[in-house]
Amino acid sequence: MSMIKVVSNAASREITVEEPVVLGITALADMAESLGEDLAINMIRNQLKISFRAVVRRKLEEKDDNEDFVNADEALLAEDFSDWKPTLRITKTPEEKAMEALGSLPPEVREAVLANFNNA
Repeated sequence: MSMIKVVSNAASREITVEEPVVLGITALADMAESLGEDLAINMIRNQLKISFRAVVRRKLEEKDDNEDFVNADEALLAEDFSDWKPTLRITKTPEEKAMEALGSLPPEVREAVLANFNNA
């Protein structure tokens, strides 16, 4: 049986418990059979809304080098999202994240950060 970690920041606690069987279902037909078609569709739609809102939110929050918003409300309202579909999010490895973060630092700061790690 697979395990799932549950973290409560509010209570400063975490626990790892066995996953319920439904979290191991990998086929849509099996999910609909297990949960019922209405519930399965409803849950998928709710997750799609979250994913779509994240796309729009990123556009709302995007700023240029002058810290001005890149996308005006009017431009977002005029944008055609009718063909939007979610994509699989590829997460970065810790090494990729570190390289990206280090690459954005000025050379002298990068050298100081790396020197701290080399002396540790």
